Amino acid sequence: MTAGVAYFGSRILRHVAADMEGLAARGFTGVLHTFTENDLAYYREAMARIVGVSHECGLEVQIAPWGVCQMFGGEAESRFTSHRRDVGQVLDDGTVTPSGCPNDPRVREFVRSWIDAAIDTGADRIFCDEPHWVHPEHFGLSTERWGCRCSHCAERFGGELPRELTPEVLAFRETCMVEFVGEFVSHVASQGAQPAVCLLPLTGGIHGISDWSRVAGLPGLHTFGTDPYWKAFGEDAGSMVGEYARRVVDLARSFDVQPQLWIQGFRLEPSDADDIRLAVRVAREAGIEDLWTWGFEACGHMSALAGSDPAFVWDVICDAMLAVRA
Repeated sequence: MTAGVAYFGSRILRHVAADMEGLAARGFTGVLHTFTENDLAYYREAMARIVGVSHECGLEVQIAPWGVCQMFGGEAESRFTSHRRDVGQVLDDGTVTPSGCPNDPRVREFVRSWIDAAIDTGADRIFCDEPHWVHPEHFGLSTERWGCRCSHCAERFGGELPRELTPEVLAFRETCMVEFVGEFVSHVASQGAQPAVCLLPLTGGIHGISDWSRVAGLPGLHTFGTDPYWKAFGEDAGSMVGEYARRVVDLARSFDVQPQLWIQGFRLEPSDADDIRLAVRVAREAGIEDLWTWGFEACGHMSALAGSDPAFVWDVICDAMLAVRA
């Protein structure tokens, strides 16, 4: 069994190296490093060194497009979409957003360039993190809005999209997102690297992909997972984590890929300790061997994600995840 954790916030090599040594000493087997557009522009060689010291500590490395084009998971900003507002998704009311459109060939080319740089760092797995259509609330806009209705979407749709989220539009959006993820996976795999995909834990509504087999069965995929962060969604820990862990394991078996699950490790309180232990237990019982948490030290260094006592929460996470690792 493996146990991994997401790490972000420092690019000073000696500090990162000390943290990696600490993770390995505690019993972790893997680390995910975020690779933002800021890193792409200013820290490319530094990121390769960070991946290198992680490997020297015996850790497997995943690398993620944190906030890239504002269409992957993460709190980082996008330089590309802020500099090129014409690549942004267009909402149903005509508002142009900073979230890149997956149907825009310029966005796809930029994502491919990110993948190339991510592979160059030497990371073991290239992690497609929560690919999604625009979340209007991230930009202070109404959750009733949706995208995208840009010219590239209209061209693929065969004409201007309706202003309502009809079943036809929902199916179109799902197909486009699956194809976008498929191109991500294909571009990684074509270079001999290992692609991993983490879907949002949704199968309905505006942002869910209803048929996960379309992603789990993508040619070249190495790892298929999701991140049922129960408290973030206001759900019961045991039932949510158990449901999605079983779903991932069943699909992974069907398509001969590696199942992966992420445990919430941010915005948690000491009162959530029993839920953390329960989430880890039900994930392992469902057959998840590749278990990860977001993020390092319960995100105590990031005030927007830290709870009131991240040190306590981190100890609970570590004890729960590492006690059953063998």
